[in-house]
Amino acid sequence: MNTPIDKRIRETIIRLRDEGRTYVEIADLVKVGYATVNRIIRLHRETGDITHRQPGGGNASPIRDEVAEALCVIVVENPDATVAEMTEMLTARGIVETSRSSVQRALTRLGFSRKKSPSRPASATRRSTANGIASSARSSR
Repeated sequence: MNTPIDKRIRETIIRLRDEGRTYVEIADLVKVGYATVNRIIRLHRETGDITHRQPGGGNASPIRDEVAEALCVIVVENPDATVAEMTEMLTARGIVETSRSSVQRALTRLGFSRKKSPSRPASATRRSTANGIASSARSSR
């Protein structure tokens, strides 16, 4: 993420604009982009302040508090369930309607790791790949 423009530069941009300079002239003089000049002047015009805004947050997860507790209960009751199945259970119980990816992120946030199925034991009747290749190489001679 980019660091905010220094307060002295912001003050200089506002002072130059008050002197009647164009956005392009200000950008060239201060060595910042045109869009940066535009954002700082607009912020000053709208709020009367030049301090940078805090970065936005996006959408909050619907899986928190009571919903997160219900998800934990579902995980304990159904430890072998897939994330898609857990999502369906949350919806079926009328707790929340959400996406599989939201449930996956919530499980990670809650400290649950992805369960991977253990490998099956090798079949006694199946030949190994190495033996198959070796026998094929001998038979082609």
